[in-house]
Amino acid sequence: MSSRTRILLTVTATIIGGLSLMLYTTLSQQILLDNLSFCTSSTSELFFGGVATFASAVVAGFLASLIVVRDNYWPHFTISLFIVGKMSFAVLCGQWSGPFWFESGLHLSLLAGVWIGYYSANKFPLAPV
Repeated sequence: MSSRTRILLTVTATIIGGLSLMLYTTLSQQILLDNLSFCTSSTSELFFGGVATFASAVVAGFLASLIVVRDNYWPHFTISLFIVGKMSFAVLCGQWSGPFWFESGLHLSLLAGVWIGYYSANKFPLAPV
């Protein structure tokens, strides 16, 4: 694979992985669970919201890995930087909708999910080589 193709696939995987992470996270937190919040949601909604957030990150990491044909981890690294940047921005500007430990836990589950998606795509037997 030429370096141009590798760079194009990396940029495409970063964009599609990031957009799918935003889409699936919005679907799971805002639409399916009607604005997930620590203060207003029940315990079962918080549990299912956490699992759905983690699952959306796994799917986004998996998609990004399949696009780059398991070649590199740069899309996942870039998506992780965006997640850390979003979390830092929320901390500095006070944009939390709940306690710090709850919101940071959701963001850490996003980070873990992206990297588990990367790992699972590398181990998935039907992924292209």
